[in-house]
Amino acid sequence: MQGGPFKTRPVAAAPRGLLSGAELRTGYAPANPWLDACVNRGLALLLLPLVSPLLLLIVLLQKMLVRGPVFYAGRRLGKDRKEFNILKFRTLSFKAGTVTRDQTLPRRSMTETRIGIYLRRSRLDELPQLFNILRGDMVFFGPRPIRPEIEDLYRKEVPGYEERFRIRPGLVGFAQALMTHETPKALRARFNRMCCRTPIRYGAAFGFLAYVGICVLSKSIRLAVSGLAGQFRPLAEHRWLRTGFNCPPDSRVELDEGNSTHVGAICGISDEVLQFVSTRPFPQGEHFVMLTRKRKSGRVCRLKVRAKIEHSEPVGIGQSGFANFATYSTTSMAARHFIERYLLQSSVISS
Repeated sequence: MQGGPFKTRPVAAAPRGLLSGAELRTGYAPANPWLDACVNRGLALLLLPLVSPLLLLIVLLQKMLVRGPVFYAGRRLGKDRKEFNILKFRTLSFKAGTVTRDQTLPRRSMTETRIGIYLRRSRLDELPQLFNILRGDMVFFGPRPIRPEIEDLYRKEVPGYEERFRIRPGLVGFAQALMTHETPKALRARFNRMCCRTPIRYGAAFGFLAYVGICVLSKSIRLAVSGLAGQFRPLAEHRWLRTGFNCPPDSRVELDEGNSTHVGAICGISDEVLQFVSTRPFPQGEHFVMLTRKRKSGRVCRLKVRAKIEHSEPVGIGQSGFANFATYSTTSMAARHFIERYLLQSSVISS
């Protein structure tokens, strides 16, 4: 990726590969901690006035739509395992504390507030961490901080996990931006470990920060526009087609049945549920269906999954179309990564 964390040409006589360090433009390790603190705090001071209108807008929406506090402060482990309180916009209801006591937030926990779903998907809930950077708890580039309650779980699963505590945690982590939740923990930890050993180069790091900022802003606008436009579409009354699902662009469902082919446009997908519209109803029952997504580059990505089509109902003007509801499953880590990356678009840098 041009301008990202990787070099366009490998270093001569160095080991190659994504996880070797030879391809990395910048890591997390500062050569001068005092200079690093000045750079990070100075940049945070410059950015806060620029994003303050957005911060104020989110605060007002939180006050109007959600009862309770606007911000969330939770314990995290920082450099040398020193605890600090991370700041976020609150996105979860009060019952989330019992769900996430000793684990990460489970899927389909149904604990997000009305605006929390949007804030989590757009990553705007992380903006208050600029104040953590000002206080010196965090920096812009580093491994994402973790809760003390779940540290032991990761330490048991991932060798060398404690090396991340040599570096201050970051607002943006390369593993977080480039990988998805379904990327194996061992791979993410190995990538983080390599970054913690590689010196930071501020030009490349700030270029990557700018790229991530553009991706977050673009996704935030796209989600907001899509949500508003959805209120005026023929499918608006069918809330089960919209709530809690991602709607990837240029994506389809294809089913070959004998001499006929059924084609539908994906209008909602979660990690287990698929919703799509078509000009004729898909046959109910279990089938192998092809999920396709055309990317901006023109490349078409395809994945075959087993789907159980549960329900179809007429929708649209004159009920000329059909909304189809299905559950689906994948059988490999590679297939799950495809879903996360290209259809759920759960990574910060979407594809």
